[in-house]
Amino acid sequence: MKIAQVFSAVLAVCTAGMWQAQASSTQYSGELEAETAAKSKQLVPKSDAVIELDKHTYLELIKTRDNVVIEFYANWCTACHGLAPEFNAFAEAARKQYPDVVVARANIEQVEYLSSSFMVSILPELVFIRRSMPGTTPEVRHISAEFTAQALLAYVGGGFVEDVPIGGYSSMWCTPTNMCGHVGGLLGELVVEVDQKFNPFDIPPWSFMAIIVSVMYLVGQIGTGYLARWLRRWYHAKISEDEHSGVKPVMYDEYRSDTVQTPKPATKSQPGSATKSQPGSATKRAKSKRSKKA
Repeated sequence: MKIAQVFSAVLAVCTAGMWQAQASSTQYSGELEAETAAKSKQLVPKSDAVIELDKHTYLELIKTRDNVVIEFYANWCTACHGLAPEFNAFAEAARKQYPDVVVARANIEQVEYLSSSFMVSILPELVFIRRSMPGTTPEVRHISAEFTAQALLAYVGGGFVEDVPIGGYSSMWCTPTNMCGHVGGLLGELVVEVDQKFNPFDIPPWSFMAIIVSVMYLVGQIGTGYLARWLRRWYHAKISEDEHSGVKPVMYDEYRSDTVQTPKPATKSQPGSATKSQPGSATKRAKSKRSKKA
């Protein structure tokens, strides 16, 4: 009896602790969500020296300008808010010191095309797009310099040579600024559109797209198998119904007994092909017979 009472008391204490931990965790997650929502309503500080990019503005810049610095950000990103003054100061200084350099900014929540083209994985993300010669494919570099105005000015002034372009120097056919980037951007837009229309669950867009592709592949494999089986049956039935053909449809491992193997025609000997007796052989045989009789 005492053991049962002790066990019940321990169970009650553990259950109370679990409920308290769950309540505190729920309260913390709620506070964190409220803090994130409040920060997302605050906009990252802007500057007149920074161009706000969308898809069409970006494509126009890539065609007309040879040096472009792009910052990828989001309003909910705390680091983006903290580093925005330095980036704005860099943009204003670069407009005076390097007039050929365009400084721009792209919100990944509004321009999915750009975030997918450059495969943005961290925020804030800085890239430097530079065309060495007119008409060539621009080189794209992830800026490795410190996020300060002076360091960024030194980077665009010549420090970029320390960073290798995306794809290297000899494989410029696949970069974020040409066909590979364009296809990636369009795929990103498709994923976001599918997620907004058909995702009722709290699943990340790319994971939801992977599930859809897997289901479509499975359905396609099953449908292809059934279609191949139907076509095979239809083909054999068509042969069986043919009045002019007495050929029996043959399955995979079935022995074909209805075919008659036609014998090969006998080969005719060509004239003059018979073996000729050697001269004198008949005379020798006749002499041998006479000698036996004698």
